[in-house]
Amino acid sequence: MKWHFLFVFFISLLGFSAQAHAESLQSQIDKTPSGGTLKLFDRSYSEKATIKKPITIIGGKKTLMRAGYDNTVLTIENTKDVTLKNLRFARSQSAIDVKKSSQIHIENMKMIYMWSGVNIRNSSDVTVDDFTMRGVDGQYADKGSGVAAYDSKNINISNSFITEVMDAYYLERVTGSKIINNKATYSRYGLHYMYGKDIYARDNMLENNVTGIMLMIAKNALLVENTIQYQSDWNSSGFTLYNAENIVTKNNQLIGNRTAISSQNMKKSHILDNVFLTNQTAVEFTGSYEKNTVNHNDFLGNIVNIRSDGTANDIHENFYDDYSGFDVDEDGFGDAKYVALQSFGQWMVREPAYQYFIESPSVVLLNQMDQQTNKTEKNQLVDERPLMSAISEHKEDKPMKISLIIIGSLIFLAGLYGWRRSVRI
Repeated sequence: MKWHFLFVFFISLLGFSAQAHAESLQSQIDKTPSGGTLKLFDRSYSEKATIKKPITIIGGKKTLMRAGYDNTVLTIENTKDVTLKNLRFARSQSAIDVKKSSQIHIENMKMIYMWSGVNIRNSSDVTVDDFTMRGVDGQYADKGSGVAAYDSKNINISNSFITEVMDAYYLERVTGSKIINNKATYSRYGLHYMYGKDIYARDNMLENNVTGIMLMIAKNALLVENTIQYQSDWNSSGFTLYNAENIVTKNNQLIGNRTAISSQNMKKSHILDNVFLTNQTAVEFTGSYEKNTVNHNDFLGNIVNIRSDGTANDIHENFYDDYSGFDVDEDGFGDAKYVALQSFGQWMVREPAYQYFIESPSVVLLNQMDQQTNKTEKNQLVDERPLMSAISEHKEDKPMKISLIIIGSLIFLAGLYGWRRSVRI
């Protein structure tokens, strides 16, 4: 009798577990109390669900969520204090939509073959961290964005990697955003701002996109310590800064881009302490403003360092690897001014096939003639105090010098200690 009872109890327990395991996602969310935590099973959820209360949802190691190419899997709406962790999504229109909500935390998301990832509208204090996404195949026009935010405040995106979408990170009419330590590849725009203000982007790697950072009609941006490289297709650029004001681009590495920084109608902005390496054009100004500054940058191996449509800029104390002047008084600055006008370089930017003649005798002669004739230039693209050595070399040498000093001091102290011991003996 006892064994019969235990057998019946065990079978009923299995039935209850199977029923709970098969329960719909929406049902599990509805049954979780406000402010509670829902831990999902290691199974696939092929449905969509809505969250309208404070809740924490944590996925298992094999939790997979999908809702079809016409649906959003999870919609967070008219609520606050929602946390999503450890979720996997596949083959859906979008993974997460956040609408009219605040204090939303999205962490450790992985998505594959998604039209779009996370969409945020009319919300505030939203954090997306540790987010990985691969978009669908096809043209850029047939794809969505990785993380997109509209009409929102205080959007923070960090430690994420997005590839093969239209725009990896898209922010429109967003006030207060921090985009830190993210990567974007093989997309139209890596990081795209429209009508934004109070922007901070640091330590991002934007590689092999059409444009690394597109910043349009924006104010108050600090773009610092990013690596922007190999945006080299026709009309590609590392940064495109269009109709923007009070923009600071500082300590960035811009490598192998067709145009590293394309500045169009930019005002009261500063380009400083950057390294421009092997770009076709390093800095291009169109409709520029005389209070824009280009200061303390390294121009290394670029075809054209700086060019403009004739509008004024304040260019001073940069290093140019094609500067041929001298520093007789040894103050670290060239005695003659640097004029960034190069006929062949301007032609080659317009006709890439000219690059095959870059070191031909006729081009070398043309560049020498430019150096002579450009000495009369007084207004445009003139650096009166060009640096004689690259700033980046000093930055790299400093840690090495400090380490050598420390090692040398330790060796000296060890030797002194050994000598004193030998004297006592």
